[in-house]
Amino acid sequence: MMRAICAVLGSFVLLAPAPADVDAVAFVTAFRAGTADQYKNKQITGTGISFHGAIQERIADGSSRTSLVITLGSDANGKLNLLKTWEAFVEAERARTTMVVALSGPALPQPPASGPTAYDFTGVYDGQVRTIMRAPQASDSYVPDPGPCPGEEAANHDKPGRFYCAPLLTGATVKAVVAGNQ
Repeated sequence: MMRAICAVLGSFVLLAPAPADVDAVAFVTAFRAGTADQYKNKQITGTGISFHGAIQERIADGSSRTSLVITLGSDANGKLNLLKTWEAFVEAERARTTMVVALSGPALPQPPASGPTAYDFTGVYDGQVRTIMRAPQASDSYVPDPGPCPGEEAANHDKPGRFYCAPLLTGATVKAVVAGNQ
C-alpha cells in the first residue's frame, strides 16, 4: 500500500509543470525597488544588448572567464524604452535610467568589436550583485549615482568614475539575436 502511495505521489511530481521563468524586466524592476529576494534561486530570462563589452572576472581558483553586462533598456517613468544605439545608451546612462543585469557563466562569448550585440539570456539569481561602471561619456550627468554595491566601494576615492549596483545572474547562457529578430 505504501509503495502505491509513493508511486502515485511520485508521478504527480514528475507530471507537474516546471515553474515558469521570471521575466528579466520584472526582475530588474524588483531589484531596483529592493524586492528582488522574492526571485532568489529562480531562472531569469530576457533579451538585451551588450553595450559594455566583455568583462574578465576572476574565479576563486585563480583563473578568469568572460562575463557580460546586458542592458534591457531604460526606465522612463515606469515604461521600458529599448536602447538600440550607443547614443541612446549614453543618454540613458546620463539620466541614470539604464536597466541592466550582469551575467556570469562558464561559456559566455566575447561580444564582437563591431559594436553592441543583442542577446537572449537566461541565468539564476542567487542574491549576488556586481558593481557596474557607467559609460565615461555619461559622467557629466547632473543626476546623482546610487554608487557601488555594498562592500564594493573603491579603495581610492580620488579616481574618477560613476558606479551603480546590478543583480548578477549565475550559470548564465546567452544566444546572439539575429538582426531583424529583435
